[in-house]
Amino acid sequence: MVIMKIGNDGLIEIVIDLLKAHNIRHVVISPGGTNYGFVSRVQNDSFFKCYSVVDERSAVYFAIGLYLQTNETIAMSCTSAQATRNYIPGLTEAYYKKVPIFAITMCKHPRFELQGYMQAPIQDSLPVDCVKQSYKVPYLTDANDYLHIVRVINQAILELDHMGKGPVQLCVPKLDWSIDGEVKEKRTITRYSNVDYAQPQIKGKKILVVVGEHIPFNDLEKSALEHFCEKTNSCIYVNHLSNYSGKYSVNGNLLLAGMSVEYFKNNLCPDILITIGGQTGDYPLYNILSSQTLNNVEHWSVSTDGNVVDTYDKLTCVFQMDEMAFFNAFSENKVENHPYYFTWKSLIDGSQYPDNIPFSSVAIASLLHENIPDNAVVQFSILHSLRIWNFFKLKPSVSCFSNVGAFGIDGGLSTLIGQSFATDELCFMIIGDLAFYYDMNSIGIRGIRNNVRILIVNNNGGVEFKLGSGVNMKETDRYVAAAGHYTNAKGWAESCGFDYYCITSEKEFEKVVPTFTSVSNKPIIIEAMIKDVDEVAAHESIIELNSKRDLRSAVKHSIKNSVNAIIKKH
Repeated sequence: MVIMKIGNDGLIEIVIDLLKAHNIRHVVISPGGTNYGFVSRVQNDSFFKCYSVVDERSAVYFAIGLYLQTNETIAMSCTSAQATRNYIPGLTEAYYKKVPIFAITMCKHPRFELQGYMQAPIQDSLPVDCVKQSYKVPYLTDANDYLHIVRVINQAILELDHMGKGPVQLCVPKLDWSIDGEVKEKRTITRYSNVDYAQPQIKGKKILVVVGEHIPFNDLEKSALEHFCEKTNSCIYVNHLSNYSGKYSVNGNLLLAGMSVEYFKNNLCPDILITIGGQTGDYPLYNILSSQTLNNVEHWSVSTDGNVVDTYDKLTCVFQMDEMAFFNAFSENKVENHPYYFTWKSLIDGSQYPDNIPFSSVAIASLLHENIPDNAVVQFSILHSLRIWNFFKLKPSVSCFSNVGAFGIDGGLSTLIGQSFATDELCFMIIGDLAFYYDMNSIGIRGIRNNVRILIVNNNGGVEFKLGSGVNMKETDRYVAAAGHYTNAKGWAESCGFDYYCITSEKEFEKVVPTFTSVSNKPIIIEAMIKDVDEVAAHESIIELNSKRDLRSAVKHSIKNSVNAIIKKH
């Protein structure tokens, strides 16, 4: 009798057992988090011979080389987001060369596809001349799934040399967490193309407007959003990618990073959540709003395409219209005070920043954020750079971007350089060493302008995968975080015409900041050499400090602010 392990562990166990049964022992691994369960198993199993290749574009060609010398089927493993897409050039070569590459690509649970969730593009949509066949197994929940999974994996492996050899894809889903709380009754989702028809009511309700990735707002758009807030008990939640700063906006990323769902439910939970723009890239916000314990929240999505995007599993209304039309349509009586906004603001105003932290992304951001000049362009790489910099304020005129559409690690630097060709303002890239390694060829683009500023945080591989208690860094460094592939950018940077500065301390960084943030005769790269243990410690320090502060007094302060607002108006 088979004893099943339900969930991720059980699914990965089936994959590994069948690789062994079919004698597939070579595994080429690219870094990532979604494939952690698979990688952590095979790297410690003596049956497998593992190879670390950071860039998926190179990884498949590397695998082809292994096959040409060994004449054995080569398995591959990559994470979700853009990783699978980066396999395409090499898999196309393998397809026409008839090389049996078994591409094990990880994906999120199917319910996250096309729902505004981070790192969840459709993974099994490769070109017809890229793989012989794509197979997708279900998430493992019961015996039916088990039998289905065993059959599909065997079928996929057999296809590698069926009627001629060639590459095959196996798409394996991963569920990141279990649902907390009880799933509420069935929700009815309604689509509106005209809010004058059966207009939902907002009077007397707390409203949280979440602005996702957005190009900078024009004056008319700002006016419509601010006027809406004047009339309602609303607060606008933003981060740097929202490119919005207004009277009722708050950047609550640091606040939510250390907040419990229970506290949010009792003090900050909206009655209505309105979302505009694209991805937020904001995990603290997602982790709270997606909780099933917030079972009375209505989510209204506003977009011109009218697609059903149920990011937080609370969608009730889809408004198919542009944002200005939506915000101009509601004509409630003007609210005399704004207690919901003042609650958010009072809590955020009390945010604290630790002293004496080690040299790290947190330390760098705390030193640099106020020195980014007006009207500058800033691009953040996924994910640690984006997360840390959202803890700090930037000038309202600074426009910010990140490749959070498909949420892939690669391409951020190329995007920033493209922007620099179309503006005379200084253009800053905040990027980790692993993300730079993916995209380092872009600094060789002909004609790079002197307005380019690149800050490389070299912290020994993907620190994203080293956060959290109980992480064994040495184990993680081998394949998941892919440490040790990249030393420094000095030679390549200087050969591409950049002024290059290598720094190892806050004092050294302080000295070069004025040069980095001023007009120059050359583009500039600063590479900060940081210990990964210091990076993790600094991140934990800022989260812990803000999770332990007294939030009750801040709520009382918000009531006082709200009362004062009424007095001033009268």
